[in-house]
Amino acid sequence: MKQLELLELVKQHHPEMGYTEIRKSLNRAQDDYCARTELLKKTFTQNTVAGQRYYKLDDNIIKILRVQVNDVEIPRLIGSPIIDDDEFDSETGITSASSSSNERYWYIDSGRIGIVEKILNAVTRDDKTSDYQSISEVKEMRLFTVAQGLDLGTDLEQELDLPSQFHESLVHKVVSDGYLLPPNISLDAHKIFYTKYMESVKEGRKYARSNYNQTGFIKPTYF
Repeated sequence: MKQLELLELVKQHHPEMGYTEIRKSLNRAQDDYCARTELLKKTFTQNTVAGQRYYKLDDNIIKILRVQVNDVEIPRLIGSPIIDDDEFDSETGITSASSSSNERYWYIDSGRIGIVEKILNAVTRDDKTSDYQSISEVKEMRLFTVAQGLDLGTDLEQELDLPSQFHESLVHKVVSDGYLLPPNISLDAHKIFYTKYMESVKEGRKYARSNYNQTGFIKPTYF
């Protein structure tokens, strides 16, 4: 369903709402729907950088399901290493890696994903030793995620990322919310459309188990 169709469906119930207001409401509804159902799964890819530990996560990622490096799935590290060697600096006593390992792990740190290799006594600083160093080679990193859909813009021909059978669900959410605001306050109408929305959320959760996927790219960030 194209954006114009969604806008017009909302205006049938709330003619006082302008396109910009409805568009923002649809985008918020899509975020809510994706978070509740975990329906939209996207794969993001980027090459690692030798010696770089952290990579910024795309803002649309809700949850990381799996991570692959060089087509090999790697486990999540519980906690985080006690020494951070992302920026090599002779003044701090941290030097670039002299060895590499295929035993790799990932973890989350302040909205970034960290990729490390496990090597015995890999890094030493201030009398502390860590067995984890930043990835030492250029490899393709692939994140399998639950993600938000792309926001609707000003192009009225744009379509949602969600499967088409769930597009009208967002209209139900926007219409429902609209009936909580003047001049069209109606708790009965709000309940009717909110119930329709939540029924669709249940269907979306079922559909999510079919592993609906899209692909994308991580935005490179250098530290």
